[in-house]
Amino acid sequence: MHKIFLYTTLLFLINSAIAQQTIKGKIDNYQSGEAEFILPVREPKAIGTIKANGKFTIELEDDMALAVIEAQNKANAESQELRIKNNSVKRAFYCDSEEVKTTNGDLELESVTMQGNFFIGIIKDKKPVGKLRLASSKAFSESFFSYGKKDFVTGFYIDFYYVPDGASVKGICKTKTYTLDMKNTFDLIHNYDIDLKKGWNIVKIEVEEVYTDQEGHVRPLKFKMQTIDKIPKETKFIFSEGKTL
Repeated sequence: MHKIFLYTTLLFLINSAIAQQTIKGKIDNYQSGEAEFILPVREPKAIGTIKANGKFTIELEDDMALAVIEAQNKANAESQELRIKNNSVKRAFYCDSEEVKTTNGDLELESVTMQGNFFIGIIKDKKPVGKLRLASSKAFSESFFSYGKKDFVTGFYIDFYYVPDGASVKGICKTKTYTLDMKNTFDLIHNYDIDLKKGWNIVKIEVEEVYTDQEGHVRPLKFKMQTIDKIPKETKFIFSEGKTL
């Protein structure tokens, strides 16, 4: 289905109560009708609603993360070949360097999004409606998730992670990378400022700086990943209609 990107009037409200996050907003020019935000597990669960006028609410609670864990464990128990490996703090914010300090790195970490997308649909009709991503711009959203097929631009997207206890990842990770001609090297930088609290956490994933390689492609040079208390006011709610990004 043809992609339609709609920007929002950002009318968000974040409820920072422990273990819960409430996201409210309005998608301008929304025309896909009333629907639900869906937790995409074997038995889909509604985690929010969107009205015909584009106003929506998403509620992130403890039981959503537990539902994801239960679905993963059940799938693993039923399959002898394909196993789902639960994510962890150290895998989500990885760096093989003594310059980055991680606490509780083996702690399981869950999210209700896929590539930063919340899924929207109508459960009773088994009907997909679209996806919603929180990002700085459409250009960033498209470039970051094209995985090198498009030139990167600076910007950020927002994701939400659940942990059953506190954990942290702090420091600057420098990965030595060769230029295309293999004659020179440069440092690809990941700056981690992750301080996860028990419950749901807001994480900002940002490309701070880009560079142009020898073939004229624009690549990321500096990343920053940090936990934040509230969604930045410049964030756009970007709606993509249909099944595809």
